[in-house]
Amino acid sequence: MEAVLSVEDLWKSYATRPGGPRRQALSGLGFSVPRNSVVGLLGPNGAGKTTTLKCVMGLARPDSGSIRIFGRDGGAVEARRKVGFLPEQPYFDLYLTPRKLLLYYGRLAGMEASAARPRISYLLNLVGMEDEADITMDKFSKGMLQRIGLAQALLAEPELLILDEPSSGLDPLGKLQVRDMLKSLSSGGTTILLSSHQLSEIEEICDRVIIIHKGREVASGALAELLEEEGECEVLLGKPVPESMATIPPTASWAEGGEGKRLLVPRDDLNAALASLLEAGASIAEVRSRRLSLEEFFVRRIGKQGWEVEG
Repeated sequence: MEAVLSVEDLWKSYATRPGGPRRQALSGLGFSVPRNSVVGLLGPNGAGKTTTLKCVMGLARPDSGSIRIFGRDGGAVEARRKVGFLPEQPYFDLYLTPRKLLLYYGRLAGMEASAARPRISYLLNLVGMEDEADITMDKFSKGMLQRIGLAQALLAEPELLILDEPSSGLDPLGKLQVRDMLKSLSSGGTTILLSSHQLSEIEEICDRVIIIHKGREVASGALAELLEEEGECEVLLGKPVPESMATIPPTASWAEGGEGKRLLVPRDDLNAALASLLEAGASIAEVRSRRLSLEEFFVRRIGKQGWEVEG
């Protein structure tokens, strides 16, 4: 698949204090974002997600490595014209109204006022801020400012949309509206790179994920394949046997539910578990795959790396 964004061997460190040791934020990070995909960038606090997005957007200079956007060097103006960006904490001149702010940004992006005005009206309606379009933003809540930030990211009709915690400060209805909006943009051909702590949001919106920890990639790929690959198997019993009679693998566990007693077992240990059950006289009614949730997958991958934060 054609990559809209490619990051290769990215390193970035920060000075902790004058003359002090440097803090390593990124350690050889590499990934790509295919065209027409919605990619979730995940990681624990301090993993390097925001630093990565700042480097991609030119707001931080990496120590080494390369960034290419639409096949061009990451610093090329022509490549950046096609990118919309919402930072984790957007800051605006609060004495302006949303309409005036977006017109200002539109002109900076090279839009004629005659083309910008209808686009601004459309976006303010899209993010639910049309009634506040001419109120100065010093009266806005964090969630309202976040909606304006989303509107400015979409102003120039970007082909690549990069969002850092887009649901921050939004109420449940606002989060639902953002999800629906991103799904609509994706179906219209916009490529999206989304960093979020809301794993349910990532699982519902994204078709691919990149998980980073300590500035390195620890997992990446199509979300459905990753969750299926590391999932478990459920063995439903037609004729239960006492648990003590079956010597099941230590990685397996018994569970009770509406379908009766069943055994949860990792795929690699399935054959051994089935042999043990049959030897004990159990009747196997069904064996089926159990897909992991994104939260389970995330905890497994980060747990293997350790929770210490270094970047």
